Order: sequence, then C-alpha cells, then structure tokens
Amino acid sequence: MTLEVLRRYVPMSLRRVARAAWKRQEFGQAMHRLMALTPGAAPQRQLLADLQAGWDNKGFTAEVDYLAELARLAVGTAGPVLECGSGLTTVLLGALAGRRGVDIWTLEHDPGWWRRVTAALRRHGLPEVHLCLSDLRDYGDFTWYDPPLGIMPQDFRLVVCDGPPGTTRGGRFGLVPVMGDRLPLGAVILLDDADRVGEQLALRRWTREASLRVTFGPLSEERFAWITRC
Repeated sequence: MTLEVLRRYVPMSLRRVARAAWKRQEFGQAMHRLMALTPGAAPQRQLLADLQAGWDNKGFTAEVDYLAELARLAVGTAGPVLECGSGLTTVLLGALAGRRGVDIWTLEHDPGWWRRVTAALRRHGLPEVHLCLSDLRDYGDFTWYDPPLGIMPQDFRLVVCDGPPGTTRGGRFGLVPVMGDRLPLGAVILLDDADRVGEQLALRRWTREASLRVTFGPLSEERFAWITRC
C-alpha cells in the first residue's frame, strides 16, 4: 500500500494515533540509551537529536546545541537545580543530574504540559525531579511563576531558564527579582532564546539589578546565554 493510498483512505485520527505511538517508541528507545550511560557521562549529539525527534513537540523543543550545553552542565553540577518551564530538558535533567542525587525543581504553569512531563518522568523512573504546577502571578511590573518557596532549597547552583512564555508580561525577567537571593556566587543561569527581544530586555534589567557576567553561544547564532552570579 502506497503512502498516497494511506493518506487517502486512512482517517486522520488513526494516522495521528499511529504517529504518536511510533514517536513514543522512538523516544523510549532513545531514553533506554540515555539511561544506559554511566552516571556523569554526557550524551553524544546524535542521542540528543534522537531524543529531540522522539519527544515531538512540533517545533518547540529546544535546539540540539542548547540540549548539549544543558547536558554538559547537568553532568557536572552539584545542584540543586532550578528549571523554569518544563519539557524534554526536564527529562534530561532527571536522567543526568537526578540520577547522581541532585535535586531538581521545575516550575510549570500549564496543567496539560505538567501532566505530559510528569507522565514521562514516571515512565522512565526519574523521581528526583520536583515538578511543581505553579500559576503565573502578578508581581506589579511583571508576571512570573508563583513558586513554593517554603519547601524549595535556599541555594540553586544551576538554573535552566526556558519559561515562562515570551508573551508573559516581563517575559523571563521575574527570575532574578523573585529567586535572586537563592542564587549564590558562582551560580549559573542557562537562558534559552537569548537572541529574542524580550530576553535581551530581561538580560539588561538583570545586569542592572545584580552582579552578573553574561556570555553568549554558540557564537554564530547567540541563541542562548550563560549568566554567572559574580
């Protein structure tokens, strides 16, 4: 049966179910390879690309360059780790840092997305991630997550910042005013989408309010940035 015949006679709903099942299998195979790595070993780019393809988030999954940098930081950090916005990066953090005993706290405001990522963490046995369903809250001149500060660590050594969405008032700016006192000297923020206008504005505001060193990469695109508390 040709692909054209399949498209003509197989209902779209069945094609979607079949595609979802295939993607789950693809992701599961890549996760098996990831979990087989020795703790402390970073995955190769091809494995990251396979994970990205299997996760299948229709163009919203992080780029492989960003995933590779996140993986490098995750296998070396002593933690704890704060993540703003959940997704494939949450699973990677659980597999690469959580399995070494590092606590990971992830903030997610969307209930549907929270359920999807929670299911993936459970399916692959990654209990070290505290995935918090956190509403977006009005802080006056910006909107950001409402984190459960009372139960969270006092110091975060690594922050993975890929949320809240760019359409949020103030974008990702709220990270530093809300969580800045929990970022000790040497703490690193890995900021995705650093080439966008909203993130550039947030970076300028952050550097006015705190002592931070900013480095962009990769140099050809500057799509993400490392921000170090100094």
